[in-house]
Amino acid sequence: MFTHSPRLMGVVTLFALATACRDDPVRPPPVRPASPELDAARVPSPPAIQGDLIRFDRLSDEALWAEIRNAGGTAEIGLRRSGQRHGMANGRVLISRPERDVVVRDIGTVAGISVRSADTLLPIASVRVASLAALSALRKHRNVSFIEPGRLIPVAGNSKWLSSGSGCSVGFYNGPGGSTIISPGDLLPWNYHYMNIPAAWARVPGGAGVTIGIVDTGIDSYQPELTTEFATGMSTGRTHVIDATAYAHQPVYWHDTCGHGTRLASVVAGPRNGKSILGVAWKANLYSVRVDDDVVLTNVAATRLGIRLAAGHAKLIAMAFGTIAYYQSISDELSYWYALDKMFVAAAGTSVCFGPQRSIVTFPGSEPTVTTVTGLDRSGAVSCDSHYGPAVDFAAFVDQPVTGVASLGTVPAGFGGSSNAVGVITGLAALELSRNPNQTRSELVTALAYAASPTGLRSNMTGWGSPNAMCVVGGVCAAFIQGTDLIQTYGTRTYSWTAWQAAAPPWLVSYQWNTGQSTPTISRTVTVTPGMQEYTLVLAVTVRDNVDGSTRTVTKNVLVRDPYNCPTCW
Repeated sequence: MFTHSPRLMGVVTLFALATACRDDPVRPPPVRPASPELDAARVPSPPAIQGDLIRFDRLSDEALWAEIRNAGGTAEIGLRRSGQRHGMANGRVLISRPERDVVVRDIGTVAGISVRSADTLLPIASVRVASLAALSALRKHRNVSFIEPGRLIPVAGNSKWLSSGSGCSVGFYNGPGGSTIISPGDLLPWNYHYMNIPAAWARVPGGAGVTIGIVDTGIDSYQPELTTEFATGMSTGRTHVIDATAYAHQPVYWHDTCGHGTRLASVVAGPRNGKSILGVAWKANLYSVRVDDDVVLTNVAATRLGIRLAAGHAKLIAMAFGTIAYYQSISDELSYWYALDKMFVAAAGTSVCFGPQRSIVTFPGSEPTVTTVTGLDRSGAVSCDSHYGPAVDFAAFVDQPVTGVASLGTVPAGFGGSSNAVGVITGLAALELSRNPNQTRSELVTALAYAASPTGLRSNMTGWGSPNAMCVVGGVCAAFIQGTDLIQTYGTRTYSWTAWQAAAPPWLVSYQWNTGQSTPTISRTVTVTPGMQEYTLVLAVTVRDNVDGSTRTVTKNVLVRDPYNCPTCW
């Protein structure tokens, strides 16, 4: 089923997240050894890294006025009670609607300030500022917590505000080889193999029953793969609703004139119908919201509305846009929905290969309320145009063929950088949510984290790394034996070892030890006496996947020795 629904507000979006550069092919890295210590639910993302982001509240009146004037005099303001620091806390609105109405009327009396609109959900209003004096007066108002430009239009000479280029593209795909054909005839991108995604589909067919929100540049109305043929072939029985917060004078108000939103939708949920390139969650529903003609400029109010529309219809929301300016109003919108257990997947940022700004995680990827992702090349290194940093949670192998705008027909377009990674990670989360629809956001992040780094090791550049899709959906993929590997205490003692399978619930796996036991934990009695010869106790366990019958055997060598008759101990 394919539908759309009208919506009118201004134009939107933030900055360029384009395609990634190519690298020579190498073998995919092996799955890292597992460990049960990781609990992603109790190990949140690091706080937002905002030191490199431009903060409007730190600008002088003159500098802020230059940005607001450049934005046509429009500004977004935060509303609060007198004496409050802010009108929201932890996603909760702290000022009532009647109180906000009073505040808005009072602000409208400030000379040079006219109120354009007041948000019906959050304590935010859009205003027009006529002069520097009016801005200075508004900044001093007891009920105003923040002021920021309504659009990002950089002032002359301030190159730090500018992106490295547009996220729009209609070019052919010239990336690395390795893509194959999968039944019933779709192109299977090479990076899906690197993340074991096809194997996960055998357990969870394409994310059926899950609705994914996309906030981007819309969908090409002439591309049948994402419109009239979205629910065909093996992808029947699902829906794609396309909404918009801006018309931008297009004949079809949600039409994608950029190509970015179309390519992102292809990665997330392109159909499996034998005609083009399938997405990670090819059975999932989509709710796409168009927020602008490009991902370079930003209309703040429309961005908020786009997030709101997507979050109102989906638990998982993909946001492959970013800016190096921090917007409190957008942060408030994300916080509100985060408190309602929504999962936002955001881009770390994409720019010119090897540019100095790559170490800046862009907004909103810098926010603690989003799951931030970056791109990897075939070697497992951060792709040359993707941003990185401590705020990043996950990474995905990127630069893949996708279904692009209609002018390409079924010829693949290219898509890379952290935008591509957003689509892949969102799709993986949808597979797991399809397997267990009642999971919380914390449980989803935990499943992805275990699947990416079973040991709990986290990088300051790529977070937990790239998830193994089979691990995400509970398959046997990274079993290990936990317990001591050295015994050198005199006497007879009982020691225990536990076989553990990353991410898999206990009922999905079974165990068979070389000692005969079939429980996750085994115990052995070991005696250490003076003068004994050291020996190695070999433990082995075969872990069986009760769903598909696959097995994985792991071993552990335990050294047993006399602590005082050991030449190597000193």
